Amino acid sequence: MSSPPASRRLSGVEAAFAYTHALMHGTTQVTTHVTVSGDIGPERLRAGAARWAEELPLLALRIEERADGLWFTTGPGPLPDQIRHSALTVPDSPDDVLRRELNDVLATGGPLWRLHAVSDPAAGVTHLYFTRNHAISDAHSTGAVVRALLDALLGHTDGAHPHDVRRLPPNGDALTYRPPAPAGAPPPPATASPQPLPFAAHRPWARRKADFIPLTFGLTESRTLMSWCRNQGLTVNQFFSAALAESFAETTGCSEVSLYTAVSLRRRYAQSPSLPDVGCFINVLNVPLRLDRPDLVGHARACAGALARADADWRPDVREHAAIRRAVEQVAAARCAPGICITNIGIADPALGPHMDRVTGYRTVVNRTGANYGLVLHLGTLGGRFGAALAFGVPSTDPATARAVAKSLHDRVVGPGRA
Repeated sequence: MSSPPASRRLSGVEAAFAYTHALMHGTTQVTTHVTVSGDIGPERLRAGAARWAEELPLLALRIEERADGLWFTTGPGPLPDQIRHSALTVPDSPDDVLRRELNDVLATGGPLWRLHAVSDPAAGVTHLYFTRNHAISDAHSTGAVVRALLDALLGHTDGAHPHDVRRLPPNGDALTYRPPAPAGAPPPPATASPQPLPFAAHRPWARRKADFIPLTFGLTESRTLMSWCRNQGLTVNQFFSAALAESFAETTGCSEVSLYTAVSLRRRYAQSPSLPDVGCFINVLNVPLRLDRPDLVGHARACAGALARADADWRPDVREHAAIRRAVEQVAAARCAPGICITNIGIADPALGPHMDRVTGYRTVVNRTGANYGLVLHLGTLGGRFGAALAFGVPSTDPATARAVAKSLHDRVVGPGRA
């Protein structure tokens, strides 16, 4: 598959993210925080980032709204403000910087990414914050693009270029979708959808912001949970999905909730073998989850079965961009969220390759200013350790509720046998 032209119409998935970003004050804007040992000074940053941006055509893209919808075009760059360098100062923490990056919204019509390096001499590290519009990014492409960035900044220590990042992604709507095999178990009787989650408070956009609560787990805790999941016949994702739902129900007193999760479509197309390792190819599934089983294992298995059936039944819904825009406008005007959500970038180690010995932290968080979900658990694994962040919009979600859910979730992770 040759690279498509830089000027093309956005797919439905890309358009949904682009409209959400534009109409909901940066909601779905993504920031990945990578901590690297050693100092990356401003000159080295600018030289390496300039090479990176020149080598990746994706980073030259812009989004333009025309009469028939949204189109990718190209623009000059990188512009001076796209590559930033600063030093961490008291009382700031790296998470404080991440919060500001989440809330510093990329302008609609302008560059689709920004890179900020923050020197942290006291810790002997540099924090890299890579922020971008979700329309050009998914979990897989994040790993590939970050690897290319580290290659440019730190050097090709093994001489390998494992990812295809020098071509532009095609329009997913033009690809041939191949659904997974149908789920084996019969579906349970249909029930009414869970009630939406009313906002704790509603404010004008200027008084709303994105926030998150970090959750970190030690190597022993992570290994213990992985072993427990294997013994129970669960995947880690199934455990965290059920643990999030149970923690939310325990905190709020609800007995059922709609659970959303992102699913990669990269292996679902007839053309998948020739896709580049950049772009956004995902679908978001949702299932009603009733918290009426005696233990977390039961909830995890029920959730897994429901998601498998939803995944097998899903088909691409190709809509006109005007219809996508209207749907986003309705979400922007809402005073409730449809449910809670979990995303998992998976294990970061393979993408980082020879740079693993220098990467001491890796976390991706998404802006939820518009509270398109009540709470979102962003999960990832680095060096065998689970790292997570519970993201939410303020004041739509009460921070006290988020903190209580985070504590309950943490307790379930460190004591899975008691969950």
